[in-house]
Amino acid sequence: MNKIEIYTTQTCPFCIKAKRLLQMLKLDYTEHNVSESFDGMCAELAEKFNRSISTVPQIIINDKYVGGYTDLEALYKSGKLNEYLN
Repeated sequence: MNKIEIYTTQTCPFCIKAKRLLQMLKLDYTEHNVSESFDGMCAELAEKFNRSISTVPQIIINDKYVGGYTDLEALYKSGKLNEYLN
């Protein structure tokens, strides 16, 4: 089973798009609403994945950093999303 985590805020349109794409693909995910802890999420993910994090959504699949919605969409359209999935 895949472990998909998505860090979101309630009003983010790209978060909504990312969740819709995952739902369309019938992929289960765990959503972390970071509206109250945005800065902490940025710091935690930046340290874990050694990159600058300053936006939502942030998507991680099977402990591999994907990025945001446009990164997820690009992986899907290119057929490379399967490389992240079990």
